[in-house]
Amino acid sequence: MAYLEASFAVSSGPAGKPQALSALAVYRASPLERIAMVRRGIPAAEAKRIFADLHIGQSAGFKALNLSTATVNRKAKHGETLSPEESERLVGFARLVGQLEAMVQDSGDPTDFDARAWMARWLTEPLPAFGGVRPADLVDTMEGQGLVSAALAQIQSGAYA
Repeated sequence: MAYLEASFAVSSGPAGKPQALSALAVYRASPLERIAMVRRGIPAAEAKRIFADLHIGQSAGFKALNLSTATVNRKAKHGETLSPEESERLVGFARLVGQLEAMVQDSGDPTDFDARAWMARWLTEPLPAFGGVRPADLVDTMEGQGLVSAALAQIQSGAYA
């Protein structure tokens, strides 16, 4: 998955240390597994990592998810987790990234496709399907994430216009 390697900690490994899972694994996880991730809390350092792995940038990513950069940085410095509300938005975003990863895998050879750049560009461009609103302006709520997910599914099916 070198074409899009966004990952973040969602479970504990040996000695309680966080174990990173790919966004694709979050996408393929069951709703109950994602609920457990949210309740456990995502380490703030992983929130920083997911946006560092993409071409979105941390400031823009945190703003899109309505996360305070100062709070995330402070929590990361102290090894703390995000609140359940913050974790839910991050898990939802990771699920969208995982959905894109699955689309790329299902579409064949991703060798010449830069999914990171495509995702960053797509998130920040106004979409007619959303009345000119950018997908990045919707991902701070579960309803908005649902709309973005549906738009990605339409793109995959070829029904997106």
